Amino acid sequence: MRILLVDDDEPLMTALANSLIEQHYAVDIATDGESAWEFILLFTYDLVVLDVMLPKLDGISLCRRSRAQGYQMPILLLTSKDNSVDKVKGFDAGADDYVVKPFDFDELTARIRALLRREGHYFAPVLKWENLTLDPRTCEVKYQDQLITLTPKEYNLLELFLRNPQQVFSAGAVIERLWSFEDPPGEEAVRTHIKGLRHKLKAANVPKDMIETVYGMGYRLRSEPTYSTVKPEEQKYQAQKTRHLEALTKAWQQFKPNMLERLAAINAVKDALITNSLTTQLQQQARASAHKLAGSLGSFGFPEGSKIAKVLEQLLIDELASNGDKIEQLSQLLADLTQEIEHQPFHTQKNITPSQGISLLVIDNDLIFVQQLAEEATTWGISVVVATNLAEGKKLLLTYQPNVVLLKIAHPEAEYLTFMAQLHQQYPLIPIVTILAADNLTERLAVIRQGGSLLLQSPVTPQQAIASVNQLLAKTGSGAKVMIVDDDAQLLAALKIALEAWGFYLLTINDLGHFWSALVKFNPDLLILDIEMPEINGMELCQLLRSDPHWQSLPILFLTVHHDDKTQHQAFAIGADDYLNKPIVPAELANRILNRLARVKSFKSS
Repeated sequence: MRILLVDDDEPLMTALANSLIEQHYAVDIATDGESAWEFILLFTYDLVVLDVMLPKLDGISLCRRSRAQGYQMPILLLTSKDNSVDKVKGFDAGADDYVVKPFDFDELTARIRALLRREGHYFAPVLKWENLTLDPRTCEVKYQDQLITLTPKEYNLLELFLRNPQQVFSAGAVIERLWSFEDPPGEEAVRTHIKGLRHKLKAANVPKDMIETVYGMGYRLRSEPTYSTVKPEEQKYQAQKTRHLEALTKAWQQFKPNMLERLAAINAVKDALITNSLTTQLQQQARASAHKLAGSLGSFGFPEGSKIAKVLEQLLIDELASNGDKIEQLSQLLADLTQEIEHQPFHTQKNITPSQGISLLVIDNDLIFVQQLAEEATTWGISVVVATNLAEGKKLLLTYQPNVVLLKIAHPEAEYLTFMAQLHQQYPLIPIVTILAADNLTERLAVIRQGGSLLLQSPVTPQQAIASVNQLLAKTGSGAKVMIVDDDAQLLAALKIALEAWGFYLLTINDLGHFWSALVKFNPDLLILDIEMPEINGMELCQLLRSDPHWQSLPILFLTVHHDDKTQHQAFAIGADDYLNKPIVPAELANRILNRLARVKSFKSS
């Protein structure tokens, strides 16, 4: 895979490049910021290693420019400046990691592997396709446990296809991904390597044409095209929404007394301040109650309640004195929180923040349909961004990356097919839902070949379209096992109900005494941890798992009330894959889980 090294210290970069080439990477080197920017514009990189102090254009500016133009590859900054101010500048500019010079080569390459692993592309467990396996750690390829001897380029070709099973690669795209800038071959060499790979696979009795030619486009791993004939009945869809809402409402009614008990614990501090009888134990209990309210109320549909509880928690951390100002402030916050809980029942709340949930880009000039679509989407926490034509859609994609694209077209003409192919190649993880006017096999095949994920036959109602988007996203998470560990049973109940609607299989744990046995038995695809828990905190659990060979690649997300940079940086440093703040909109959490699962999807067998 391809890495760009940017540093004006040529001997150092040459040594690093040689080390990476030995590990099967293609490497380019740029010695100033402007040259590096030209490389980024010309080629697709899986990772950029970038010095901060560069001629012509410094590393921070180059990092910021890359992110502003929509480039998503991981960026690792190198610098001789070891202070928090410079590190914060780097992270704010869009860097993913930060290494201080002088560095150890083994540590730096380990950091590179970690970044590529977080992006879900490389250094996975064994890759599989039916009975064929490829082990990136040993560079061994086997079919039915029999070793297949491949040349380095044949191995790289097979790995590229296995990691991107649905993507079509032209000969030029293969060259761009597998060869460095200094020694690119002609396209005939790609055809020769693919022919050699096919011959060796056939000799090992791998099924014929495992790597298929898509005429006029390139090559891809063979998979049968699938068509969606599912047209959910609107009644069934509405019933699903009703059941989901009823379950959340029922959970709120069950746990509301617990919330009021926590509120009473805080109120006891106010009373103690008035009587000048406040104890350390009473204040600590109230702070713990405010902490849990801040984390759980938002998941039950009370985001303002979580914000008020967070202010209360901060107030209860400080030393309190029995003065009028403190009592008045505490009394007002308690009154606001009580009103929020008592007079805003969950089932009447519809103000979901769309930007925090799933985002849908719709390309369609039927404004009435789009407006109805947006209204339906809001009830599921899906935000809709509209482009009335392809030109607007292309502009939006420069600065905005949706979770799903919905494209409504009469017939898949060349302009639409080219747009879909470019979109799929640049953002292979974004599903493309297409509404076609004609029920024509040729046109359906054309859409599928350009990266279409789901085909809907016109006419389609807004309810059917959003139901199909939900179904597609739920399918992404279908069967995926997610384990959540938090000492707040109320929060766990709310998250379990909310996330099951997205197709996940959930296990929630609030007793750390059963954590390890539950982990082994459940064997999750993804783990969500709180930071503050009794006995063992989330950071320690993450470190424990990262030190275990069996669990070190398990995706881990932190879900916590801690917003400070120090805690977040610490979480990523010990191996976290993502970091989210409470209170969390369930749709946002589902979105982050789906993205993480999609990134590691290529690690698993089809």
